[in-house]
Amino acid sequence: MLTFDKDADAGVIEFTVDGEIGASEYEAVIAALEEQITRHGRVSVVEVIKSFTGMAPSLWWKDVTWGFSHLNEFARAAVVTDHGWIGPVSRAVGALMPAEIRAFRLEEIEEARDWVRGTPADEPA
Repeated sequence: MLTFDKDADAGVIEFTVDGEIGASEYEAVIAALEEQITRHGRVSVVEVIKSFTGMAPSLWWKDVTWGFSHLNEFARAAVVTDHGWIGPVSRAVGALMPAEIRAFRLEEIEEARDWVRGTPADEPA
């Protein structure tokens, strides 16, 4: 399952992955991202990964091609999960991306939300 919520005024989309990602769910998130990119030029995301059991190979390919064609339209991405391998992979990918990417534990969700908005507790507001 893939669900999302958006803060249209801030250009932030928060989505949650919990299980398998279906095509219609994926398309809804992409539409929301494109809407916010059109409105703000760049978008920030909070990606909460509770569990991930996969998605169709055609969606993987679509996600990769869509993502690469929109690389410069992401400002910040917070990856929030307690799955040990996802954080290091996110940091490795982040080193190659123009967007800032940080990994957070599930208990740090509010810190992640603040960080994507540019107001983390450890930096001046």
